This record gives sequence, C-alpha cells and structure tokens, in this order.
Amino acid sequence: DSLNFLSPDLHECNWHKNYTRSNFPFGDFDPVGVFCEDKVDGNILLDDYQYPVEFMMVNIRIANDLNGPLPTEIGYLMDCRSLMLENHLRLTGPLPQTMGNMAGLFSVALLLNGPKFGGELPSSLLRLKYLNTIQIQDNLGKNWSLPSNVRVRDDTQLERLLLVRNSFAGAIPSWIAKLKQLQTLDLSMNNFQGAIPEAIGDLSS
Repeated sequence: DSLNFLSPDLHECNWHKNYTRSNFPFGDFDPVGVFCEDKVDGNILLDDYQYPVEFMMVNIRIANDLNGPLPTEIGYLMDCRSLMLENHLRLTGPLPQTMGNMAGLFSVALLLNGPKFGGELPSSLLRLKYLNTIQIQDNLGKNWSLPSNVRVRDDTQLERLLLVRNSFAGAIPSWIAKLKQLQTLDLSMNNFQGAIPEAIGDLSS
C-alpha cells in the first residue's frame, strides 16, 4: 500500500489514513501518516479549528517508497512527539543533526529500512530533554555508529535505547552510563568492538 494524501485541500493534521493491523505497538488502530492530538483529552484531530494541537506524530510505517536522505528541515517539526519510519528501502544517509531542534520529541522508531540508510546517530538527538525511547532495529544499512562524545543532560529522560540488528560498529561509548533514567538497553546483534564500559553496570534504573 502507499500514501497519497498530501493535498493542499486538507489540513496537515488530516494527512493520514487509518489502518487496522495487529502489530501496531499501541493497539490495532494505526493512523499512518501525519496526525495530531488535542490538548484536552488526547483525541486525534483532523484540523486545529476547534481544539489546539498538543502533539504531532509522523508515522510512516508502511512501504511508501520514501527515497533519499531525511531533509534537514525535519528539525522544524518542534511539536512532533513521535517519528516512526518503517520499510523504506530507498532511504539514504544518516539522521540529520537538526533533529536536535525537535524539542517535543518523545520517541523515535526506525525499522526495516534500506541498505544505504544509516550513519552516526546525531549527538543533538541524544540531548533532547523529553526523548524517552530510541528504537533502531533491523535496518539493512552497514554504517551505523554511536557518537563518541555526548554531553548528556542532567535531566535526561531517556528510558529505552534499543539498537538491535543494525550492524552498529565501533566502541560502546561511556556516556551511556550517564543516562540515569535508562531502564532498557539492548545493543545485541551488532558489530560493536572493545570492552563494555564498566560504568554501565552502575545504572540503577
């Protein structure tokens, strides 16, 4: 299936289609595309005429032939709460550093994307205050790596760092031990080299 809803006649909160499928992590209802939630009770909005928008979600979790690199302009989505990209075999390049401008970002999920997609994770992404979950899993790219130096915020809220089956290479950086709220860390089935920093064993969450 593919999406073709970016019509100038529709409000951007209505740039999605609703699907029902059992593998959506938040239940069977899967609004694929761009959708918004209101500030009152979290309902999905089709526009912002009656209720103010609280969050925007970008959920492109079906094959839609996205190709090329993610544009640096993605950093303008400062109200985006969730970014999900799945099964786009022609995506290329690393994540842009401008993702560090997405101040409201809560979760990032990148799954099953193509062989030319990947690179060093932007350090700016890892410094976002409200970021709770990073899931990068089963991508085909061979150039994934973690930045060697990240100035982790004292008030970091990152709880889940899941980097499974992506061919991540290089050393496991010591700054992971500074993620004081981290509850789940999965770096399995990659190509990391060297010893695991001892300080990671001191994480108490």
